[in-house]
Amino acid sequence: MLETDLYGPLKAWFEAQGFEVRGEVLHCDLVAQKGDDLVVVELKLKPSLKLLYQATDRLQLTDEVYIGLPAPTKKGKALKAFQKLLQNLGIGLLLVQTSSIGHRIIQALPPSKIPRRRSRRKALALTQEFSGRGKTDNLGGTASNKILTVYREDALLIVAFMEDLEIVAPKVLVKLGCATRASSILRDNHYGWFERVKRGYYTLSPHALDEVAAAFPEVLSQCRLIVKNASLAVE
Repeated sequence: MLETDLYGPLKAWFEAQGFEVRGEVLHCDLVAQKGDDLVVVELKLKPSLKLLYQATDRLQLTDEVYIGLPAPTKKGKALKAFQKLLQNLGIGLLLVQTSSIGHRIIQALPPSKIPRRRSRRKALALTQEFSGRGKTDNLGGTASNKILTVYREDALLIVAFMEDLEIVAPKVLVKLGCATRASSILRDNHYGWFERVKRGYYTLSPHALDEVAAAFPEVLSQCRLIVKNASLAVE
């Protein structure tokens, strides 16, 4: 089992309760939101001190912090002791039980609201990144892979428009519906997808489309649809 195997069942469990769920949001494995309720879950295959550090750090963001683990095949003293420690910290525990008929989520321990200092700045950054994402989700527990952020999604839409326009100025991209920061995205070129043709005009780098199509095929398809609709609107 991998950490990513825990994400799907937990996502479905939260969605069944009316939450919107995203994976890998500002280093949080799973973030679920419903109205003002914000939940963060850190996924691991076994308890560890590092996991406790991560979970307690997430308490700066919200009271609703869980650790997600595979359900043990038999009762053990180690998990019981870990659960007691989580209770003292106010952190919840969700166990993913796997069988031949599917998955079941066990809420072994709900989080408890212990008065503690919050970081309004970090919580706001998390909710802004969460709400700014498109429909395509990251797989929680895949922090080593390329993660979709709002910034990367903005850059991907620019790639799709430049595929159609070839050479274009940032102000034209903004008029067509790209992010207002299109100019800085092209200038900074963090992903190496763009090339400056002359002052104020850019084109795609030779490898950009192949790289984007391989890494983000679903998002690229969505962006191409946006480009198509924008072209039809102009016509």
